[in-house]
Amino acid sequence: MNPYQIITDATADMDWKLWDVVVIPMEVRLNERVYLYGPNGTIRTEDFYQEQQTGGKTSTSQISPAEFQKVFEEYLSQGKDVLYLGFSSGMSGTFQNASLIAAELRERYPHRKIACVDTLAASVLQGYLVYEAAIKKAEGIPLDELAVWVTELREKACCRFMVDDLATLKHGGRISPATAFIGTALKIKPILEINDNGCLQVIDKKRGRNKSIQALLGCYQNRHREPSRGVVVVGHGNCLKDAQILKEALQEQYPNTEVILTDVGPVIGAHTGAGMLAIAFS
Repeated sequence: MNPYQIITDATADMDWKLWDVVVIPMEVRLNERVYLYGPNGTIRTEDFYQEQQTGGKTSTSQISPAEFQKVFEEYLSQGKDVLYLGFSSGMSGTFQNASLIAAELRERYPHRKIACVDTLAASVLQGYLVYEAAIKKAEGIPLDELAVWVTELREKACCRFMVDDLATLKHGGRISPATAFIGTALKIKPILEINDNGCLQVIDKKRGRNKSIQALLGCYQNRHREPSRGVVVVGHGNCLKDAQILKEALQEQYPNTEVILTDVGPVIGAHTGAGMLAIAFS
């Protein structure tokens, strides 16, 4: 079996120290200044949210074809195959850029395998899928089999999240200005999910954060399948206290479940704002 490298992008929110995966940094603009978010990046999550909450204007950019070529060739030139697990094509053109470069590189490296899997996910759900893939790779699964396995896992996996900053969702076109105004006045917190097409959709609305946190807990209660090794990823956008409340509730009811806490980084936070709380599992 040829050696291969799993590669993902910085939309995959996870404690990167937990996996043997290459994470491609992504550009984040904060008040028109460009930063890189990812391993060895130039902006910290806490600094990003602090600036955002004081009125900083934020935006993100997809990974360029040139950057994908640089990263992929680094490993292909070492004689390794490549498995890229990418940010949902339903939310960004990043995956398309990766696929175009992969097609070109297959001609230049005919003896190497280059597989690109659209996770149809982002944030903690993408992080969850990549984390599980890294575990399977460590167990010795070949690249082709792992690509199929991840594709099957994404169909089973679930992600729900709540947001606190409706103005940020309005700015990104996820909700209307009227909905944002009324929701803010009534302290309404929308509950969103990533649907089968890899796009965001509002599925519920709760009044107040406590009820929203309970809704995320209820999602796990209703959807989990009692696996032999249960893993749940809980992500937060600068609201660690709420994340710990959700983690403790999960561990109290499901003591055999491993709960991993992680930051929701600036790439996703630029569109969801501080106060986002998310859960991902299968």
